[in-house]
Amino acid sequence: MEDQETGCGRALIKVLAVLIGLCVVVGIWGAVGKLDGLLPRALPTFPTAAPFTPWPTPAVAATFDFPLLPAGSYGPYVQGVTGPLAVDTRYGTQNPAQGDRANCFRDGDGGAVPFSRLYHAGVDLFARDGSGGIAWGEATHAPVHAVATGVVVFVLDAGQEGQVVGIEHRLADGSAVYSVYWHVSHVPVQAGQPVTLGQMIAVVHDMGLNSHLHWEMRTFRDGSDLFPAGTAGARGTCNRQVAGVGYTWDDDPTRAHPDYYGYLDPSLFVEGRR
Repeated sequence: MEDQETGCGRALIKVLAVLIGLCVVVGIWGAVGKLDGLLPRALPTFPTAAPFTPWPTPAVAATFDFPLLPAGSYGPYVQGVTGPLAVDTRYGTQNPAQGDRANCFRDGDGGAVPFSRLYHAGVDLFARDGSGGIAWGEATHAPVHAVATGVVVFVLDAGQEGQVVGIEHRLADGSAVYSVYWHVSHVPVQAGQPVTLGQMIAVVHDMGLNSHLHWEMRTFRDGSDLFPAGTAGARGTCNRQVAGVGYTWDDDPTRAHPDYYGYLDPSLFVEGRR
Protein backbone atom coordinates (compact mmCIF):
# COMPACT_ATOMS: atom_id res chain seq x y z
CA MET A 1 0.00 0.00 0.00
CA GLU A 2 2.86 2.30 0.90
CA ASP A 3 4.52 1.62 -2.47
CA GLN A 4 1.24 2.41 -4.17
CA GLU A 5 1.00 5.75 -2.38
CA THR A 6 4.62 6.55 -3.21
CA GLY A 7 3.97 5.80 -6.90
CA CYS A 8 0.92 8.05 -6.89
CA GLY A 9 2.96 10.82 -5.25
CA ARG A 10 5.67 10.58 -7.85
CA ALA A 11 3.13 10.67 -10.66
CA LEU A 12 1.51 13.71 -9.13
CA ILE A 13 4.87 15.45 -8.85
CA LYS A 14 5.58 14.71 -12.54
CA VAL A 15 2.20 16.11 -13.57
CA LEU A 16 2.80 19.24 -11.51
CA ALA A 17 6.27 19.65 -13.00
CA VAL A 18 4.85 19.39 -16.53
CA LEU A 19 2.14 21.96 -15.72
CA ILE A 20 4.65 24.33 -14.18
CA GLY A 21 6.90 23.95 -17.25
CA LEU A 22 3.98 24.76 -19.56
CA CYS A 23 3.16 27.86 -17.52
CA VAL A 24 6.76 29.04 -17.74
CA VAL A 25 6.85 28.52 -21.52
CA VAL A 26 3.53 30.32 -22.01
CA GLY A 27 4.68 33.14 -19.76
CA ILE A 28 7.93 33.61 -21.65
CA TRP A 29 6.11 33.46 -25.00
CA GLY A 30 3.67 36.14 -23.85
CA ALA A 31 6.45 38.36 -22.54
CA VAL A 32 8.33 38.12 -25.81
CA GLY A 33 5.13 39.00 -27.67
CA LYS A 34 4.64 42.09 -25.54
CA LEU A 35 8.25 43.18 -25.94
CA ASP A 36 8.31 42.60 -29.67
CA GLY A 37 7.19 46.15 -30.42
CA LEU A 38 9.85 47.55 -28.10
CA LEU A 39 12.80 45.64 -29.50
CA PRO A 40 14.65 47.40 -32.35
CA ARG A 41 14.12 45.75 -35.68
CA ALA A 42 17.02 45.15 -38.00
CA LEU A 43 17.51 48.04 -40.43
CA PRO A 44 16.61 47.33 -44.04
CA THR A 45 19.24 47.52 -46.74
CA PHE A 46 19.42 51.09 -48.01
CA PRO A 47 20.46 51.93 -51.57
CA THR A 48 23.88 53.53 -51.81
CA ALA A 49 23.44 57.31 -51.94
CA ALA A 50 25.14 59.21 -54.73
CA PRO A 51 28.21 61.03 -53.37
CA PHE A 52 27.81 64.75 -52.77
CA THR A 53 31.05 65.47 -54.60
CA PRO A 54 32.03 65.23 -57.28
CA TRP A 55 28.72 65.67 -59.09
CA PRO A 56 28.37 64.35 -62.61
CA THR A 57 29.21 67.18 -64.98
CA PRO A 58 25.92 68.22 -66.58
CA ALA A 59 25.69 68.88 -70.27
CA VAL A 60 25.50 72.53 -71.27
CA ALA A 61 21.96 73.83 -70.85
CA ALA A 62 21.37 75.73 -74.08
CA THR A 63 17.58 75.93 -73.74
CA PHE A 64 15.31 76.63 -70.75
CA ASP A 65 11.57 76.43 -70.24
CA PHE A 66 9.06 77.00 -67.45
CA PRO A 67 8.52 74.38 -64.72
CA LEU A 68 4.71 74.30 -65.07
CA LEU A 69 3.37 73.76 -68.58
CA PRO A 70 1.74 75.17 -70.56
CA ALA A 71 3.36 78.30 -69.13
CA GLY A 72 0.35 80.48 -69.90
CA SER A 73 -1.83 78.40 -67.57
CA TYR A 74 0.19 79.42 -64.47
CA GLY A 75 1.34 82.70 -63.01
CA PRO A 76 1.82 84.81 -59.87
CA TYR A 77 -0.89 86.57 -57.93
CA VAL A 78 -0.74 90.31 -58.61
CA GLN A 79 -2.95 92.71 -56.69
CA GLY A 80 -5.36 94.54 -58.96
CA VAL A 81 -4.60 92.20 -61.87
CA THR A 82 -5.59 88.71 -60.72
CA GLY A 83 -7.71 89.82 -57.77
CA PRO A 84 -8.23 92.40 -55.00
CA LEU A 85 -6.07 90.79 -52.29
CA ALA A 86 -3.00 92.72 -51.09
CA VAL A 87 -0.80 89.97 -52.50
CA ASP A 88 2.02 90.08 -55.02
CA THR A 89 4.07 86.93 -55.53
CA ARG A 90 6.32 88.10 -58.35
CA TYR A 91 10.10 88.22 -58.07
CA GLY A 92 11.52 91.08 -56.00
CA THR A 93 8.20 92.27 -54.59
CA GLN A 94 7.06 92.89 -51.03
CA ASN A 95 3.87 91.20 -49.89
CA PRO A 96 1.80 93.18 -47.35
CA ALA A 97 -0.67 90.32 -46.98
CA GLN A 98 1.97 88.25 -45.17
CA GLY A 99 1.41 90.39 -42.07
CA ASP A 100 3.59 90.84 -38.99
CA ARG A 101 4.65 87.27 -38.28
CA ALA A 102 8.42 87.05 -38.00
CA ASN A 103 10.93 85.42 -40.30
CA CYS A 104 14.64 84.75 -39.72
CA PHE A 105 15.77 88.34 -40.41
CA ARG A 106 16.77 90.79 -37.63
CA ASP A 107 17.09 94.54 -38.05
CA GLY A 108 19.93 96.68 -36.70
CA ASP A 109 18.26 96.86 -33.28
CA GLY A 110 17.81 93.10 -33.10
CA GLY A 111 14.09 93.22 -33.78
CA ALA A 112 12.31 90.59 -35.88
CA VAL A 113 11.49 91.75 -39.41
CA PRO A 114 7.89 90.92 -40.39
CA PHE A 115 7.07 89.00 -43.56
CA SER A 116 5.28 92.03 -44.99
CA ARG A 117 8.62 93.86 -45.38
CA LEU A 118 10.57 91.03 -47.03
CA TYR A 119 11.43 90.88 -50.73
CA HIS A 120 10.27 87.76 -52.59
CA ALA A 121 13.29 85.95 -54.01
CA GLY A 122 11.38 83.78 -56.47
CA VAL A 123 8.00 83.64 -58.16
CA ASP A 124 4.93 81.78 -56.88
CA LEU A 125 3.08 80.08 -59.73
CA PHE A 126 -0.65 79.48 -59.25
CA ALA A 127 -3.06 77.95 -61.74
CA ARG A 128 -4.94 80.52 -63.85
CA ASP A 129 -8.54 80.32 -64.97
CA GLY A 130 -9.84 81.16 -68.44
CA SER A 131 -9.97 84.89 -67.70
CA GLY A 132 -6.41 85.04 -66.33
CA GLY A 133 -7.42 85.10 -62.66
CA ILE A 134 -6.17 82.70 -60.01
CA ALA A 135 -7.86 79.30 -59.93
CA TRP A 136 -7.31 78.57 -56.25
CA GLY A 137 -6.15 75.03 -55.56
CA GLU A 138 -6.14 73.98 -59.21
CA ALA A 139 -2.33 73.69 -59.26
CA THR A 140 -2.47 70.74 -56.84
CA HIS A 141 -0.50 67.78 -58.23
CA ALA A 142 0.39 69.61 -61.45
CA PRO A 143 3.57 68.03 -62.91
CA VAL A 144 6.73 70.03 -62.18
CA HIS A 145 9.36 69.88 -64.93
CA ALA A 146 13.10 70.52 -64.89
CA VAL A 147 13.62 73.91 -66.55
CA ALA A 148 16.76 72.68 -68.34
CA THR A 149 19.29 69.88 -68.55
CA GLY A 150 21.20 69.55 -65.29
CA VAL A 151 22.00 67.53 -62.18
CA VAL A 152 19.90 67.33 -59.01
CA VAL A 153 21.95 68.73 -56.11
CA PHE A 154 19.50 68.38 -53.23
CA VAL A 155 16.07 67.09 -52.25
CA LEU A 156 15.00 68.38 -48.83
CA ASP A 157 11.94 67.73 -46.69
CA ALA A 158 10.12 70.92 -45.66
CA GLY A 159 7.46 69.16 -43.59
CA GLN A 160 3.88 70.27 -44.16
CA GLU A 161 5.03 72.55 -46.96
CA GLY A 162 6.26 69.60 -49.03
CA GLN A 163 9.78 69.17 -50.37
CA VAL A 164 12.44 71.36 -51.97
CA VAL A 165 14.38 70.28 -55.07
CA GLY A 166 17.51 72.02 -56.37
CA ILE A 167 19.09 71.44 -59.81
CA GLU A 168 22.43 72.69 -61.14
CA HIS A 169 22.58 73.85 -64.77
CA ARG A 170 25.85 74.46 -66.63
CA LEU A 171 25.88 77.41 -69.06
CA ALA A 172 27.92 77.76 -72.25
CA ASP A 173 30.42 80.12 -70.58
CA GLY A 174 31.19 77.50 -67.91
CA SER A 175 29.25 79.19 -65.11
CA ALA A 176 26.42 77.52 -63.24
CA VAL A 177 22.89 78.53 -62.30
CA TYR A 178 20.50 76.70 -60.01
CA SER A 179 16.76 76.18 -60.31
CA VAL A 180 14.94 75.57 -57.02
CA TYR A 181 11.40 74.21 -56.63
CA TRP A 182 9.53 74.56 -53.30
CA HIS A 183 6.18 73.11 -52.18
CA VAL A 184 6.51 69.91 -54.22
CA SER A 185 5.91 66.25 -53.42
CA HIS A 186 6.15 62.74 -54.93
CA VAL A 187 9.74 63.46 -55.99
CA PRO A 188 11.14 60.61 -58.14
CA VAL A 189 14.69 62.03 -58.43
CA GLN A 190 17.56 62.13 -55.94
CA ALA A 191 20.72 64.11 -55.38
CA GLY A 192 23.39 63.38 -57.98
CA GLN A 193 20.90 62.33 -60.66
CA PRO A 194 21.13 63.91 -64.14
CA VAL A 195 17.87 65.31 -65.54
CA THR A 196 16.85 66.64 -68.92
CA LEU A 197 14.85 69.65 -70.05
CA GLY A 198 11.17 69.01 -69.39
CA GLN A 199 11.71 65.89 -67.28
CA MET A 200 9.09 65.51 -64.55
CA ILE A 201 10.83 65.92 -61.19
CA ALA A 202 7.84 66.27 -58.82
CA VAL A 203 4.25 67.46 -58.53
CA VAL A 204 2.88 70.56 -56.82
CA HIS A 205 2.27 69.73 -53.17
CA ASP A 206 -1.34 69.72 -51.96
CA MET A 207 -1.75 72.81 -49.79
CA GLY A 208 -5.45 73.21 -50.40
CA LEU A 209 -6.51 76.50 -51.98
CA ASN A 210 -2.93 77.79 -51.55
CA SER A 211 -1.34 75.10 -53.72
CA HIS A 212 1.39 76.74 -55.78
CA LEU A 213 5.00 76.31 -56.89
CA HIS A 214 7.64 78.64 -55.45
CA TRP A 215 10.30 78.67 -58.16
CA GLU A 216 13.73 80.31 -58.03
CA MET A 217 16.66 80.82 -60.38
CA ARG A 218 19.91 81.79 -58.65
CA THR A 219 23.70 81.71 -58.92
CA PHE A 220 24.39 79.82 -55.67
CA ARG A 221 23.62 76.27 -54.57
CA ASP A 222 23.88 76.37 -50.78
CA GLY A 223 22.08 79.10 -48.83
CA SER A 224 23.60 78.30 -45.44
CA ASP A 225 26.07 81.21 -45.74
CA LEU A 226 24.10 83.44 -48.08
CA PHE A 227 23.92 86.67 -46.09
CA PRO A 228 27.19 88.56 -45.39
CA ALA A 229 28.12 89.64 -41.88
CA GLY A 230 26.24 92.73 -40.78
CA THR A 231 23.17 92.07 -42.92
CA ALA A 232 19.73 91.36 -41.51
CA GLY A 233 19.92 87.74 -42.64
CA ALA A 234 23.25 87.13 -40.89
CA ARG A 235 22.01 88.75 -37.66
CA GLY A 236 19.14 86.26 -37.51
CA THR A 237 18.95 82.56 -38.30
CA CYS A 238 18.70 82.75 -42.11
CA ASN A 239 22.18 81.35 -42.71
CA ARG A 240 21.25 78.03 -41.12
CA GLN A 241 19.10 77.00 -44.09
CA VAL A 242 20.79 75.07 -46.88
CA ALA A 243 17.96 75.59 -49.36
CA GLY A 244 17.85 79.35 -48.73
CA VAL A 245 14.88 81.21 -47.30
CA GLY A 246 13.02 82.41 -50.38
CA TYR A 247 13.16 86.05 -49.20
CA THR A 248 15.70 88.81 -48.68
CA TRP A 249 15.75 92.06 -46.68
CA ASP A 250 18.17 94.44 -45.05
CA ASP A 251 18.00 97.75 -43.23
CA ASP A 252 20.47 99.05 -45.83
CA PRO A 253 18.29 99.39 -48.98
CA THR A 254 21.26 98.90 -51.32
CA ARG A 255 21.60 95.29 -50.17
CA ALA A 256 17.95 94.43 -49.52
CA HIS A 257 16.86 93.29 -52.98
CA PRO A 258 17.31 89.62 -54.07
CA ASP A 259 19.62 90.66 -56.93
CA TYR A 260 22.26 91.61 -54.35
CA TYR A 261 22.46 88.02 -53.09
CA GLY A 262 22.68 86.24 -56.44
CA TYR A 263 19.02 85.57 -57.14
CA LEU A 264 17.77 86.02 -60.72
CA ASP A 265 14.30 86.94 -61.95
CA PRO A 266 13.21 83.42 -62.99
CA SER A 267 10.60 84.47 -65.55
CA LEU A 268 12.92 86.92 -67.33
CA PHE A 269 15.81 84.43 -67.23
CA VAL A 270 13.79 81.70 -68.94
CA GLU A 271 11.97 83.97 -71.40
CA GLY A 272 15.32 84.93 -72.90
CA ARG A 273 16.43 81.30 -73.27
CA ARG A 274 13.39 79.38 -74.50
